[in-house]
Amino acid sequence: MSLPDVLNVKPLNAIETMSISTNQLDPIVNTQSLCRFVLERKGILDVGSVITMSVHPTDPTGDKKCFLPIKTGCHALVKKALLKIGTRVLATSDLYGTHQTIRRAFKTNEEKSQKDFVKNGCHDVFEPDNQGTGKYQMKDVIYAADQTTATIDPSVQITVSETECPVFSIRLSELFPMMRNVQLPLYLINEPVSIELTWNTQVDGAGSLGKMLCFQQGFTGGGGTTGAKIGLNNVRFLADYLTYEDERMSQTAKLVNSQQGLVMPYEDMIVTNTNIPALATPPGATTAVRQAVARDLGLSGRNVRQILVSDRVGTSNVIMGQYNSQAYDVADSYNWRINDRTVYSREVELEARKANQLAQCFATNINCLNAEYSNDALTNKQSPDHPKNNNVVSASTFEGHAMTAVQGQMHFEGVDLRTSTANVPGSGIAVGQKPVEHLRTISRTAADNDDRVITYFSTVERAMVLRNGLVSVSA
Repeated sequence: MSLPDVLNVKPLNAIETMSISTNQLDPIVNTQSLCRFVLERKGILDVGSVITMSVHPTDPTGDKKCFLPIKTGCHALVKKALLKIGTRVLATSDLYGTHQTIRRAFKTNEEKSQKDFVKNGCHDVFEPDNQGTGKYQMKDVIYAADQTTATIDPSVQITVSETECPVFSIRLSELFPMMRNVQLPLYLINEPVSIELTWNTQVDGAGSLGKMLCFQQGFTGGGGTTGAKIGLNNVRFLADYLTYEDERMSQTAKLVNSQQGLVMPYEDMIVTNTNIPALATPPGATTAVRQAVARDLGLSGRNVRQILVSDRVGTSNVIMGQYNSQAYDVADSYNWRINDRTVYSREVELEARKANQLAQCFATNINCLNAEYSNDALTNKQSPDHPKNNNVVSASTFEGHAMTAVQGQMHFEGVDLRTSTANVPGSGIAVGQKPVEHLRTISRTAADNDDRVITYFSTVERAMVLRNGLVSVSA
């Protein structure tokens, strides 16, 4: 059974009369670790509804000396998001900032620069440098007279004040994978629907630096502390409730009150974390040592549509925070084994093919510099350890940090397992009793022998059944 048109996230087939009621909701729980909203029982919840928020340094000396991670923006403030109906968890977004950083790589420069720069506080568009050298520099920043020293635009400058500050917003369709395909008929659900956000926490010290805010070069050396906090007075939910003609609303109500009820298939996310240790014996100065790695993902019995992979060292990037995925100097290779069959006939090693496989997960081309995605254009292939000897990004600075810090830091990988792009049950691959295996071969060098944290974002199929106002959810 297909979803009613009014619950699909796409234009209606016919012109309809629609009314929109927008309410500003305050959270019923609002702390530095958690906020919770309970939605009103009316209309259809529009996926364009937004949650607003602000962030501030805890140290007054940090006023206008910090900025959001440039590729992630305000998404870095949210650690985890839950969508609940009653006590049942309908959808989960864990390690939300990293996942959203991956998705943002597939937005157009126009959307990132003209919309997300203001709404999310991101600075992830690059342009030819001011010197005309053929290299690239950050866009949407303020350059000094020397044309190489850049600072943040005052319109998105992070302040200590919670009243004179930028307020950012996140759409529901960004927060939950489910909400990219389905709109909830709140007026037909008897139980309370709530949204719960767990905020990231950034305390003073290198361990949590970059979770929420990055700081100017030399700020900590001057004795400043790098803690951050949420502006609780700016946390709001701007909810749009849609109402159509009585006939349309009644048709949906009849489906819900039928014996079968209304079945709503949707996507949800399963996040898996693991580690890859450094080699106990570091490689020599100009050698590369291969390291075979296999990791299992507990997805047995699931229909899996795609898997995204983040691979980062434990330290924070000075301008991207803790939301980068660091490429290896010597390209790694990988394959997947699902249901005792490998996905590829041979391991994927070429960086261009990795980017292509990732792009298939989003059905569009990746939109970042080649030098941001990999080290392929930066390294000397004549030496076995492929040392970096060529910068594609300009040596200009942003808030005192070299812009070259973004090079090779968007190296996310992915595999698309869908048989259809339609949001219908069975469009993913059915995983049997054995776990999904990720098989990798990593080439370690003296400059590239760190412990790594690997995060897997697995998109799986779930279904919600709404019958007579009551909701049941598949595992």
